[in-house]
Amino acid sequence: MIFDDDFLVSIHDFLVMSDPGKLIVLEKAHLLLKDVNEAVCGIRQSHLADLKKQLIKSAVSVPSNIAEGRRRTSQREFLKFLDIALGSNGELETQLRAAADCRAISQASYTDLANRAAEIGRMLTGLQRRINEDLR
Repeated sequence: MIFDDDFLVSIHDFLVMSDPGKLIVLEKAHLLLKDVNEAVCGIRQSHLADLKKQLIKSAVSVPSNIAEGRRRTSQREFLKFLDIALGSNGELETQLRAAADCRAISQASYTDLANRAAEIGRMLTGLQRRINEDLR
């Protein structure tokens, strides 16, 4: 089972859904993207422009790869895209820390966004583990 607070969804439910928007981890990643975008909109310093672009790019990559992988025809392909999403999520966590260290985003914003990114990372890892178990 994949756990999200009190809501349980079996791996079968994850894999038979025709709408990737119903994946809990995808919805959480999409909401995080929205909030990262809002947080970085305030970055005006020209020397932080590349960091701002990278934050948005990695935040977009997470839900994009989950959705693309879900539309693939095999669980093995889905796993590859989940791996890419997990890597992008790691990038996002690192870039959020850099943004906080540079005072481009507030400490409160960093804490909230980083905690949510960490939760998404755990969910992706759990989903990968369950798919791998099903493939054995």
